[in-house]
Amino acid sequence: FRKLRRDSITLSIQLLFFGAVHCGNVLVWPSDASHWFNIQFIIEELMKRGHNVIVLASSAFVFVDSDNKSTINFEVIKVPTEKHQVDSLINDLLQLWMYEKPHLSSWQFYKKLSNVTNTINVMNELLCDTAMKNKDLFQKLQQLNFDVLLADPVTICGDLMALSLGIPFIYTLRFSPGHSIERYCGKIPSPPSYVPAALSELTDKMSFIGRIENLLSYTMQDILFGSIWGQWDSYYSGILGKFFYDLFFKAF
Repeated sequence: FRKLRRDSITLSIQLLFFGAVHCGNVLVWPSDASHWFNIQFIIEELMKRGHNVIVLASSAFVFVDSDNKSTINFEVIKVPTEKHQVDSLINDLLQLWMYEKPHLSSWQFYKKLSNVTNTINVMNELLCDTAMKNKDLFQKLQQLNFDVLLADPVTICGDLMALSLGIPFIYTLRFSPGHSIERYCGKIPSPPSYVPAALSELTDKMSFIGRIENLLSYTMQDILFGSIWGQWDSYYSGILGKFFYDLFFKAF
């Protein structure tokens, strides 16, 4: 009797503090390459805990192998882009970052990076356009009654998909280039004399020259990525009546 009473009290305390466990429906908007491996761990953990997870994957993604016999459920979006094009683009980006960057000036590097990211942006818009205009896909997703969308904002459009479905969304992102989103949307303090810009490869212990380099890095990344993200303003406002950056403010 005492053991039964003790177990009842323990169960009551657990219910009081933790409540009932709810397994929901999770929609995932991923990115390719290393970003996929990061979010894959989250997906697998969600599935272990009993959640129903469906991943929206571009047919051109290289690392997201939706054809593999995986326990993950995929909804493949057929896009007018081939896998070899994406693979070539990833190789170009790695080549620039790992082998060419040490031999280039900051201006030369960001100019080349701008060319690569503009091509990525074009492919990204094709994916977004294909998904947003697929009425059959939207009808299917609405019938599944998702509770939340998990989005990697490196591949833009996940938040737009979530708002069009009328569900909340969560970003999964370690940092944005130059901490642009964190600074402008999250309003985090980032004085260039003390806080190294993301992707600058500087530390928080900078010489005077290092601080000048850091300031230039912030400026160049703001110009480059601000221009790219700014291109999405007309796209987002045409569908939602809101600008692209407004959704980042909403997330923060």
